[in-house]
Amino acid sequence: MQITNGAEIKKSKQAKVITYSKPGDGKTTVAGLLPGKTLVLDIDGTSQVLEGYANVDVAKIDAENPHDSILKFYAYAKANIDKYDNIFVDNLSHYQKLWLLKKGEATKSGMPELKDYALLDNHLLKLVETFNSLNANVIFTAWETTREITEENGQKYTQFVPDIRDKIVNHIMGIVHVVARLVKKADGTRGFILEGNQSIYAKNHLDQRKGCVQEELIKIGDMPSTNKEEEKGEK
Repeated sequence: MQITNGAEIKKSKQAKVITYSKPGDGKTTVAGLLPGKTLVLDIDGTSQVLEGYANVDVAKIDAENPHDSILKFYAYAKANIDKYDNIFVDNLSHYQKLWLLKKGEATKSGMPELKDYALLDNHLLKLVETFNSLNANVIFTAWETTREITEENGQKYTQFVPDIRDKIVNHIMGIVHVVARLVKKADGTRGFILEGNQSIYAKNHLDQRKGCVQEELIKIGDMPSTNKEEEKGEK
């Protein structure tokens, strides 16, 4: 067991992030606004909004075989990680739907079996952990949903969270540095909420910002550069 003194612990050089919002609020567009080069996995078919962004490469998931397709994407990202500063998986909400639909095809009812939901939970957790191991910023997107929370005193409230399986959403939000809710103001400007409250789950473990504009999601304070060309020059 390796023991590290707190004085020697340093913040991560790469951000691991989950962003979420309503469909159409601009999650996918963020891929084109990130600093450096970005590799995108288009799961929900919205990558057309990235037209004209030369800093983005896009792979599209095979909806007929989502499980193997996302593993192939990971293998490609890992093999070519020196080319990319950001890996952008868009989005987990639709991925879990595709995964369950595929499982349902193998049953007489056309619906997933109970065991399939447990398998999906394990698969999603492992997936996020595996992508997080990549030497790059890793950004997952999801649609938003709400959940009802009851406190010990009986008080109830509704909270916005990423639309990920109920049993694992807390775990997945816990193993990333940032959970950011993207919101669109009445004037059309878009930005991320980085500090949560009873109504919104959000967190930022990389710096002190409570929010940021859409273009500065990965502008993490004085975080060291992740530019791969700079890293090569230092070697």
